[in-house]
Amino acid sequence: MFNFVHHVRILVHDADQMVEYMDRNFGMTPVKVQVYESRGMKNAIYKVGSTNLEFTEPLDANSKMGKFLAEEGPGVYHIAFGVDDVRSAAKELAGKGNKLRGEDGITQSAEGYFTANIDPDSALGFPFQLAEG
Repeated sequence: MFNFVHHVRILVHDADQMVEYMDRNFGMTPVKVQVYESRGMKNAIYKVGSTNLEFTEPLDANSKMGKFLAEEGPGVYHIAFGVDDVRSAAKELAGKGNKLRGEDGITQSAEGYFTANIDPDSALGFPFQLAEG
């Protein structure tokens, strides 16, 4: 079902500081740094092979990501695996008893691609996400 690791979202307290750290220590510059006001986050996106590494700063301490960061500290928020047809994959996973978030299990990312998010309670606590493309 999985073609590759599409992206890894890592929550951080300060995306700008992480950009400076990545540059100073690894000589890496982000492909994009963008604030998504409607989603309450700032994202610094790096390309590592075919995988996006996303350092995300929640802008609202009361959002789901903000609460996660406050409780868990910086770290992996989810891993998204690339699939050919996210709708078909979501339907298959729901048929196997997985609870999915979003309408019909499908959501649209800030970057425009479609995702399916498996409720971690359905996946032994792991935050799986599938991404199309």
